[in-house]
Amino acid sequence: MPVNKQITTIQLYGIVIISIAITNHVLLIPVLLHYGKRDSWLGASLAIVPMLVWAFLIHFLVKKTKQGDLIAWIRMRLGKWGAYLIQTFITLICFTHALVTIKDVTMWTHVTYLPRTPLIIISFMFILFCFFAAKEGIKAIAIASGLLLPAVVVLGYFVMGANFQFKDYTLLTPLFTHGYGPTLQSMLLTCSASFEILSILIMQHHVRTRIRLRGLLILTTCVIGLTIGPLTGAIAIFGPFEAADIRYPAFEQWRMVSLGKYISHLDFLSIFQWISGSCMRTSILMFISLDMMKIQRKSTRTYILIGISLGLFAISMYPISDNQMVVWLQKYYYTLMFVVGLVLLLFLLVIAMLPIRRKEQDA
Repeated sequence: MPVNKQITTIQLYGIVIISIAITNHVLLIPVLLHYGKRDSWLGASLAIVPMLVWAFLIHFLVKKTKQGDLIAWIRMRLGKWGAYLIQTFITLICFTHALVTIKDVTMWTHVTYLPRTPLIIISFMFILFCFFAAKEGIKAIAIASGLLLPAVVVLGYFVMGANFQFKDYTLLTPLFTHGYGPTLQSMLLTCSASFEILSILIMQHHVRTRIRLRGLLILTTCVIGLTIGPLTGAIAIFGPFEAADIRYPAFEQWRMVSLGKYISHLDFLSIFQWISGSCMRTSILMFISLDMMKIQRKSTRTYILIGISLGLFAISMYPISDNQMVVWLQKYYYTLMFVVGLVLLLFLLVIAMLPIRRKEQDA
């Protein structure tokens, strides 16, 4: 692969952070508050332990694959049909993640600041932007993420600091009033969302610098921190039970922001955070879906990407209420992603122990 089409490890981490941050802020926190209430922040914090183990295992696989193409590595051990199965599996996962992101961000956009704009227009314009970003490739997505992420982080610290006047951190206790179940469930839910760090293995062959264990550990800690910060903030401002009834706790924290007596309604800044994260996330998921197909011809890749975009657009237009979406996220989505992430990692660890097929080695 030409060097000008590759990215650095720092750029890869930037893509992963901005991609996971938007789901942990928007999708995960309401689910954690629903199940964990006051104990949810402790469960999210405890998730750092299994996630650090997860990072060690990912680094082990990075070394085993020699930071090469994951699908080619699988093909050498399972043959082409085994590789096709994994390609299809990963593509379906990426398509599902992208669909959920599109559905959620368009619904939030329609409800919060574009109520008179039809959902079909919002969804079409969003997917159109993501199509062009994915078409340009991972380097363009990495550069855009590198430019957007610092501003997103600064705004995150800004809303956190501006709302200190409204926070009461004594609301974070007492813990375990309903037993240890809510804490454990919150920990597992946080792990299921953060399992997306596994995407590093899928994109590693686009990285020209070495992926190190220290970087993976720092990345994992940052991802968990992205969940704990707004989660504790929501509980400290609204209380555990009121926060659990709010559809978008992170957005409601923005609506609380005011600077002095005369400057308020700064929640428009959250639009930048939401759209930046959602666009980068959807774009990289579309790119990975296309990359899994291993098609080299540029025109063919463009046609397939158009097909992926139209598929996402058509399914995202399926009429589903916001309440149905919330119930699906709470009952099925994160449970499914936990199982999928765990099974995929264990599967790759088993493959790592298999010898290279002679026929594939000769080929």
